[in-house]
Amino acid sequence: MTLGLPGHLARESSSRALANAGHWAAFACLGIAAILGIVMATIGGETRSWPAVALVGIMVVLLAFVVRFPSVTLTVAYLVVGTGVVCVLTVLVMEPGSVFTTTNNSVLALPRIALILVGGAGSGSVIAVVWATLGFGLGEAAMFLGVALVGGTYAPSTATTLAFALVVIARVFDGVTRRPDMRRETGLHRASQQTRELAIRHDIELRATARLHDTALSHLVAIAAAGSGPVDERLRLGIRQDLGLIVGRDWASDHAAEAVTRPATGAPRGRRSRGDGRPPWGGRSTQATDAVRADSSRRIDGTTPDDEAPSLTNAFSAAANAGLEVRVTGDVAVLGTLGPARAAALDAAVAQCLINVARHAGVDQAELAIGLGGGEVTVAVMDSGAGFDEREVPPDRIGLRTSIRARIEQERGTVRLWSTKGIGTTIVLTVPEGGE
Repeated sequence: MTLGLPGHLARESSSRALANAGHWAAFACLGIAAILGIVMATIGGETRSWPAVALVGIMVVLLAFVVRFPSVTLTVAYLVVGTGVVCVLTVLVMEPGSVFTTTNNSVLALPRIALILVGGAGSGSVIAVVWATLGFGLGEAAMFLGVALVGGTYAPSTATTLAFALVVIARVFDGVTRRPDMRRETGLHRASQQTRELAIRHDIELRATARLHDTALSHLVAIAAAGSGPVDERLRLGIRQDLGLIVGRDWASDHAAEAVTRPATGAPRGRRSRGDGRPPWGGRSTQATDAVRADSSRRIDGTTPDDEAPSLTNAFSAAANAGLEVRVTGDVAVLGTLGPARAAALDAAVAQCLINVARHAGVDQAELAIGLGGGEVTVAVMDSGAGFDEREVPPDRIGLRTSIRARIEQERGTVRLWSTKGIGTTIVLTVPEGGE
């Protein structure tokens, strides 16, 4: 019996519920015994019933303490005092000339049932059965001693025996039926935990795969675009820093801070001039492009503040490494509505889009359109290159599937792609505002 509760809560809750029900039944028995004593004293003229009423009152007070402050000490005190009360009541009820010929009567049965229903401290069926057995045994011993003192006839009480049997049956049934439920609850909990672990493992694998793919591919593209001769020192520094992250203990993490801000000893990864004095992304002199240029100069000087708004620094750096000119429309500042982790994921996905343009589109220009609307930030990457059919992409090519689509979907975003061979490709990345 689980009461609809989880297994780790059902055991104590059901035990306390049964104990409370027993307590109220015990109060009822003692109340009836007290009423019978009062009636016998007032109407029947049995003045010796008044001490019995007083003794029953003592049991009521002790039972109230057990209910309010359940402890082993109070439970034992209640059983001891109750045993004495039953013995004295037996002497009073079974005196010579009494209307009761044997101890099998309702007056003596009521306080003994109250002993059985003590409940006591602790929870669980076994403990409850132990307390009930103690109450039953002590009550029987007290009644036997009392009837022996006055020379009456001892007879087991049918009502008391039936009450004890009902308590034992209820507690045993509760314990037996709860065990399969607890095993099922444990199995469900274990399955739920394994599901969460698999989800976390899958998430880490996706992040790790995307990071390895991005790092290796972007550096290979940068080295290929650099042509023959020595590798630029700033590109070498960027490669060395990224390799240091990969071989570290937390290599699968998203190092947003390291990817955005570089030390003052060198420029950002692969940031270099195209040789004609223009920024590596080229393009129109729009407000957004001017903001990106100013952002670039601050980062190259190594004076980037810690609380600077997110931008597409990695994406522009990847385009520069690949020799790709990027034209920007829209306001890059809308990325400030995203959390650092979500902005870093969007930046990495856009960078992968630009790398794909440089590698596969057969053009040296691409366009970025950035916008904010409906609680979402949207970045569209467009080119007029060779185009492709997504269904023909081999399954072992993880750039679009993992570095772009899976990365954005992990941030609860969407990726939509339109591509026609010979015309070009448009990829629209959309992520909700906020995030971590």
